[in-house]
Amino acid sequence: MEPKMVKKTDVKLAGFVLKTNNNGENKKAIPKFWQEYISSGKMRKLHGETFIKNHAEYGVCFITNSETGDMEYVIGIEVKDGANVPAGYHTCTIPEALYAVFSTPPSDTAAFTAAIQGTWNFIYSEWFPKSGYEFDGMKCDYEFYDERDTGEKGNVCEIYIPVVKKET
Repeated sequence: MEPKMVKKTDVKLAGFVLKTNNNGENKKAIPKFWQEYISSGKMRKLHGETFIKNHAEYGVCFITNSETGDMEYVIGIEVKDGANVPAGYHTCTIPEALYAVFSTPPSDTAAFTAAIQGTWNFIYSEWFPKSGYEFDGMKCDYEFYDERDTGEKGNVCEIYIPVVKKET
């Protein structure tokens, strides 16, 4: 599972935020947050807005305290340039970075969460130690969901990891 390396510019998002912790709590809280987002009507409302650039969704981790592991997880959609976002939505910007981009293995809906978490585990336990790169702690990682995850089978998402070359 080799990533593609991609340089991305800033991306402005609007959506919803969950405050959690990356001490393991996030592995339960984030899937629950997605379920609530879908079942509560928030997803339908967000996708119906006129300020959105396209319907691809981002799941972004913003570390708010590196010592405690506190973080904000944002489910959002890219905002059109110059668009006005109404109150009630959380807005944020994914900063420009060089990303290692990994695709999850195609999965049916029931196994999709496990495929995503398995890819994350691969990235940190196998890829990083051998890659010559390290996580760019000044940036944020995210999951990108587009039309490839809208069915019952063959769902795929991309995981974007900000990286810098390791100093030797």
